[in-house]
Amino acid sequence: MNRLLLFLLLAIPLGISAQDTTLSLSHSHWQLGINASYAMPNNFDMMEYSRGTFGFDVTWFSRQSGNEYWRLRKHYPAFGIRGSFACIPNAIYGHRFGLAGIVQAPLGRLLDYHIGLGLSSYTRPQSITHDPDNIFISSVVNCLIDVGFDLRLGDRYLLSASLLHSSNGMLLFPNKGLNFLQFGAAVKLGNEYERTLDWQHSRNLIDTATLIPPEFSIAFSPGTVMSRDTTFPGYYFCYDLALTYQRYASPTFAYGATIDFWYNFVDHEQLQYERSPYTLPVYLSALGTMEFFWGPLSIKAGIGFSIVSSPQVSTPLYERVGAYYNLRRVFLGVGINAHGGRIEFIEWTLGYRFPLHTH
Repeated sequence: MNRLLLFLLLAIPLGISAQDTTLSLSHSHWQLGINASYAMPNNFDMMEYSRGTFGFDVTWFSRQSGNEYWRLRKHYPAFGIRGSFACIPNAIYGHRFGLAGIVQAPLGRLLDYHIGLGLSSYTRPQSITHDPDNIFISSVVNCLIDVGFDLRLGDRYLLSASLLHSSNGMLLFPNKGLNFLQFGAAVKLGNEYERTLDWQHSRNLIDTATLIPPEFSIAFSPGTVMSRDTTFPGYYFCYDLALTYQRYASPTFAYGATIDFWYNFVDHEQLQYERSPYTLPVYLSALGTMEFFWGPLSIKAGIGFSIVSSPQVSTPLYERVGAYYNLRRVFLGVGINAHGGRIEFIEWTLGYRFPLHTH
């Protein structure tokens, strides 16, 4: 399971569309960075375990250049692999190592965004230390999500601000998870490539008549979850049905709204045991979404609220993020389903897009 997850998380951000046959050059460079962050458990009752961190990261990036279509369609994204280390002094869960596939693309002349998906490991997870106070991370291997912005200072230097999340997605108990608000600085080493991007000119060159029409999509996402209550040990199934409407601002970016219907079997078991008056088995959530495309690959993130949910959910704040491979109208992917930054389950997605042609 872990090997399959590792392959998918590292392979998805590194894919490049096969349809662009006119690409001319590929440029690569190394990036060395230092960072400082603040570690925050997902349970506010245990904020005394929060810690400041400091560390470093090393990234290898590859970026391709080509014709005008490539510049408009792709906005020169860079694909890479990032290794990182964070020293967390006096933390009962130890220090963090990370390895992730990462994609970086421009939002403006000086501002980029980056999204990384991969795996992390802590030096003192509860499964090793058996420390009853260490209730954050129970497994050696966890997911690592890195979303942030990079401010370019000249050709070689940049400043960054990121939000990182570590969790095992309820594959093992306990699983409170950790969030890191991180700031960093980096320098590019070796033979780097800097695009000459006139952002407004690039936007003006996009012919609105050729933009992708609005679309409706339906996606089914099964997953597995381990109970947070030791009264009901073991794994349970979860199912999610997502209905989405979205519009394309450009060939690389879409925004929209999603209605989620989902069901967690472990909550059903617990609510029956407690003879809870809550009987509706379906969760109902509404989200605003954004989807970023690089050829056949995309990453979609959404945030919203659970309108109907189980009393077991600590907060109505609801989030989803996933990486997808698009085969014309069919798409496949892997993602997470969370409340308040606390992952409920890892989901595997099969979906279909219905273009809504307008005249």
